[in-house]
Amino acid sequence: MKLMRLASALLAVALLAACSSTPTDKEPAELTSFDAEKRVKEAWSYSIGDGQGNAYYRITPAIDGEEIIIASTDGKVAVLNKTSGKRVWKESYDLRISGGVGVASAMIFVGTADGEVVALDRITGDIVWRKAVNSEVLGAPASDGRVVVVQTYAGDIMGLNIENGEQLWVYNTQPPRLTLRGTSSPVIIRDTAMVGLASGRLAAFNVDTGALLWEQRISAPQGSTEIERLADVDGRLLISSDRRSVIATGYQGNVMAVNIANGRPLWSKEASSYVGPSTALGYVFVALADGSVTAFEDDGQGVRWSQTVLARRELTEPAAFKGTVAVGDFDGYLHFLSQLDGRLVARTRVDSDGLRAPMLVDDKLLYVYGNSGELVALKLQDR
Repeated sequence: MKLMRLASALLAVALLAACSSTPTDKEPAELTSFDAEKRVKEAWSYSIGDGQGNAYYRITPAIDGEEIIIASTDGKVAVLNKTSGKRVWKESYDLRISGGVGVASAMIFVGTADGEVVALDRITGDIVWRKAVNSEVLGAPASDGRVVVVQTYAGDIMGLNIENGEQLWVYNTQPPRLTLRGTSSPVIIRDTAMVGLASGRLAAFNVDTGALLWEQRISAPQGSTEIERLADVDGRLLISSDRRSVIATGYQGNVMAVNIANGRPLWSKEASSYVGPSTALGYVFVALADGSVTAFEDDGQGVRWSQTVLARRELTEPAAFKGTVAVGDFDGYLHFLSQLDGRLVARTRVDSDGLRAPMLVDDKLLYVYGNSGELVALKLQDR
């Protein structure tokens, strides 16, 4: 069953463009010329290991205070100063890292392709504990400082004791036989852990007991074939600034804002996406599976703009940065769109191996982790 899901998932990824294209219109859109209004400048870069490897991972860095933590699929982990890129420490482990990075309470958490959750000491890099789980971990573990919550590719949501990795609870979600290659990373708000599921649902659990608090359908499986019925909620969840609602996206489904307290939908718009949204200026920005980028009003009342010039370029999760929406693509290009109307204002190539992981924004820098393993900190300036 696990091997079938892995093979099916890789097939599903290969067919993403075909799912949303016509038979004669499947090639990625060619890059178009435009008058650049902004200049992209590199502040620093750092290269680590094999990066994302060849298994379609989305290992994502994490910012903690004045430092940024990165990991590569061949078992390397490094802590860097987020402003200068100067290395604080770097260690190599006998691990096939597939999910990360999580950080809480002076610990770093990663998941592995061999079905382990590993906790590292935040200061020294020593392994504090490692816990075997039932399958590979593709998302970053999350913690509130007491419990570590993780989702496995087999569909288990687990709560682990942060001190020793002991299992506190487990909830099996029984995923469909065919899913996309990826899982949502848990997000914890107060005593609630929220996770997007391969079934197209968003689920909330009590972080201490694992009790199911609510479920909300984001994407409803439809169609006669398993590919047509793909409905994964794989992208990162977006928490509102008041921490009262969560916004989730579903493949062949919707972008939906949900009340964290009770799971009731606040608004919903049709949108097929396998990456998470971002927000700024009263808009929710979503990179759709067909390669278009859309700005939804954050009260669900309508659409501000939609940009289709990047069709079928396998876009990353958008990042709201200095008045722009940044999206990376399969060919390693980073595109900057105006938050106001979606026009292209800048472009640069970051990694010829492509971009897949979500980007991070902190103050004046945009952090982009390329598939080859290079982490680049970028500035955006007026021309």
